[in-house]
Amino acid sequence: MEKKPIALACRLDSERAIKLTRRIFEYLVQKGEVVYLETRIAPKILPHNGMDLGEMTAEKIKFIVIVGGDGSILRVASSLSQQDPPPILGVNVGSIGFLDESTGRLIFKDLSRVLNGEYSIEVCSKIAAYIVKDSGDIKLTNALNEILIVSSKSSKVMQMSIRIDGIFLNRSYLDGIIISTPTGSTAYNLSAGGAIINPTMDSMQITPLNSYAGSGLKPIIVPLESEIEIRILRPRLDGKIVIDGQQIIKRIAPNTKIKICKAKSQNKFIRFEGSYYTRLRKKIISTIRRVPIDDSPEL
Repeated sequence: MEKKPIALACRLDSERAIKLTRRIFEYLVQKGEVVYLETRIAPKILPHNGMDLGEMTAEKIKFIVIVGGDGSILRVASSLSQQDPPPILGVNVGSIGFLDESTGRLIFKDLSRVLNGEYSIEVCSKIAAYIVKDSGDIKLTNALNEILIVSSKSSKVMQMSIRIDGIFLNRSYLDGIIISTPTGSTAYNLSAGGAIINPTMDSMQITPLNSYAGSGLKPIIVPLESEIEIRILRPRLDGKIVIDGQQIIKRIAPNTKIKICKAKSQNKFIRFEGSYYTRLRKKIISTIRRVPIDDSPEL
């Protein structure tokens, strides 16, 4: 039976990432694995082993190793086939790399564990945005982290209305709105005051950016099956949509409706036992240091 290939991708602006990807390629080949390289990186390692990300499905690829950071994972996840993409093993060579499961120091040990089947799969839902038109909705790229709607002009306050499942919720002045997945709850959403949500939960989070004090709009978590409708209201002020920090759609005209709902696509991540809360503690929620455990208040 023909062995299913493993794919490699990495960030091209990091010599460290490229060198590590080359070492991973050589390691896997020595293990007898068939390895394909993302088309962008193939010329730097082995040109004839290139494969477009859009052609990579779980049927064709065992899993894909992405060397870089969260930005690299978001870029690759948006470019992979949206029909059953292969599982992702992220390798952090940047700063936080919250979505990454491994590091440059641990990757060869971790690859051995994966090749031996010693891992689990974390399934992460995605969301999709549509620009609503009378002639038919225009679908945008699926988002693994978040969909951000902001003013097209810096420092200009927007006015937006929000409906959930057709029911009016709020109309207010604000800098923008983040609609995030549980996976994206630890990204921009967290910086904006949203909650951390376990990525296995089927939900979306609506988080306002600097909403006007009297609006009463606070972060709200809704079921993933919900349909969120955002309408841009302020005259003569266009908006823009930013998807996972990768795709930007500019000049969204006033009175435009944007519909956001569950995407048909998901991403799967290779994880090791107990990894989510360990990653959360190590990379997002740091422990108080230099304070003794028996520290007590004055009586």
